Amino acid sequence: MKDLIIVGGSAAGVTAGIYAVRAGLSVTLITENFGGQLLLTEKVENYTGFKSIPSFDLAMKFREHLHSYKEIEVIEGYKVLKVEKEKDFFKVKTSKKEFQSKAVIIATGKRPRKLEVKGAKELEHKGIHYCAVCDGPLYKDKEVAVIGGGYSGIEEALYLSNICSKVYILEYGKELGGEEITKKQLMQKKNIEILSEVEVKEILGEKTVKGLKFKERNSAKEKEIPVSAIFVNIGELPNSDFVEAEKTSFNEIIINDKNETNISGLFAAGDVTNISVHQLIVAAGEGCKTAIHVNEYLRRK
Repeated sequence: MKDLIIVGGSAAGVTAGIYAVRAGLSVTLITENFGGQLLLTEKVENYTGFKSIPSFDLAMKFREHLHSYKEIEVIEGYKVLKVEKEKDFFKVKTSKKEFQSKAVIIATGKRPRKLEVKGAKELEHKGIHYCAVCDGPLYKDKEVAVIGGGYSGIEEALYLSNICSKVYILEYGKELGGEEITKKQLMQKKNIEILSEVEVKEILGEKTVKGLKFKERNSAKEKEIPVSAIFVNIGELPNSDFVEAEKTSFNEIIINDKNETNISGLFAAGDVTNISVHQLIVAAGEGCKTAIHVNEYLRRK
């Protein structure tokens, strides 16, 4: 039986794995893929040590660094279905095999929140997408829309503006979110149009997306714009359904200052938790901190 199982292969999980194995713990890390939501973006420009790096390349550097420690067991391509606490150990059930350990770290991050308006479900993957880097090239020289003007929405709009003839950003609020430096880049783009204080009401099209209908929140007027694709950036949901720890109303795993959950021996790190700041570099720090506290916990047992 291993000392520790880590579930998740992005910044929090990988960093936890590195610190745990260096502390002398026997570790298994289970992940469906390396990078998590990092793979949904084009590049990273705010991770210390890299002025700018393609997101996929950074994810592969995480993987390479982890694999450099031969002592750690890395299980790729397995989906964790359930984590259960027995008397003095944990069972981690996956899509292919069951694992056991004395402690567990949940570091599974978040996933995109789905758009829930008329026509959205029917046209998913038929013009409605959640990853501009993955699907944007399909719409070269086409007009597209980005729903959501927060940090990720702005990043996706900038990426799409280099491929598509026109990019609309539809934002529910009065102002866009994101970093000031990114917003300045956005304002310099001639083919990006911002529609603020609007609410998307319907996705238009039968077999593929043909456009969308939205309502102006100030006037209540409804308008339509023709687009070939819609890229959704309206928030995220924690990947926490497989574990029975105490959670917030947003399904985030509640942790204390030592990253402990309400279940002894079960820890959590990164965006899947109720921490207040959700950034890649913060998740890495949380992974480090969690591994240190897991080591302390196991040494006390």
